[in-house]
Amino acid sequence: VIKQNRGSSGEGIWIINLKKGDYCAAFGDASVEDSDELILMEANDNHVEEHTVGEFIAWCIHGRTEGKGAGEWKSKGTGKYLEGGKAAGGQLTDQRFACRILEGELRFNMVNTVCLGVIHKVPAPGGMSAVGGTGSEYFYYDNGIISDSKLGTAEFTAYVQKEKSADGNYHRCATDEGEKKVEEGTHEKKTISIDLAALCKKFTEEDCPVLMGTLGLAEEPIPLWWTADMINASLGECWTAVPVAEQKWVVGEFNCSCVGISKCLPAYCKPDTPNVSWKDIPAEEAGHATKYGDIVGKEAAAMLKV
Repeated sequence: VIKQNRGSSGEGIWIINLKKGDYCAAFGDASVEDSDELILMEANDNHVEEHTVGEFIAWCIHGRTEGKGAGEWKSKGTGKYLEGGKAAGGQLTDQRFACRILEGELRFNMVNTVCLGVIHKVPAPGGMSAVGGTGSEYFYYDNGIISDSKLGTAEFTAYVQKEKSADGNYHRCATDEGEKKVEEGTHEKKTISIDLAALCKKFTEEDCPVLMGTLGLAEEPIPLWWTADMINASLGECWTAVPVAEQKWVVGEFNCSCVGISKCLPAYCKPDTPNVSWKDIPAEEAGHATKYGDIVGKEAAAMLKV
């Protein structure tokens, strides 16, 4: 996976496969050539493109600039991920692909070290991105903030292909088609279980105290309002059960630049709703948003020692 530093909603995040699939036995044994062909899926809409290594590098540096060798791209983005250099945020990050992203990722919604809740985001059938607007499914788990329910165990049932797809992964089908696919013999029913309570406890009590130091920012406080997206990186094929004690979760992304309160979306001014305001938020959602806001204020005061 290669992702741009300035991306939003999956734009400029590419899941990349070598088209001929002849991977070396050990990392570092070989390098790709400019002429090698790649299969690329962009996370913002799960669309797929095929380009050479040279074209992809040209896209990252020059975008659609004529004569620079990027070729034709279907992406909604503009490329030029390195434009402006580090000072302007022009950077790329590479990460190992975690195939269990198909089981979904967990977004921990945090205020300082307080977990408000978790969203289980499952990619759409055939897709590998859990970004909103791509057909992914979202399941919300409150942590006793707007309800009496604390985090517990989450379960998700999927109807999964028996054979790998061309991209080497076991994709699920639409839930309403699942039983039929099982009868036809092409899919099987799988259920994954996630101990959200145990994961949250470890994250807030063991990881958060050392997080900023681990990132080389020991003199900085944890952000006031932020999220962490976790993916199950346990060994084994996707959709195979892993005992909770043996599960290994990795963070694919931290976000503290554009975190919002979804309960306030009715007050979001858009071309078709230019005059909406706080008054347009339904009473129940406004009450929930207020509870979130109160926690933000309390934690901010504590961080400022006031």
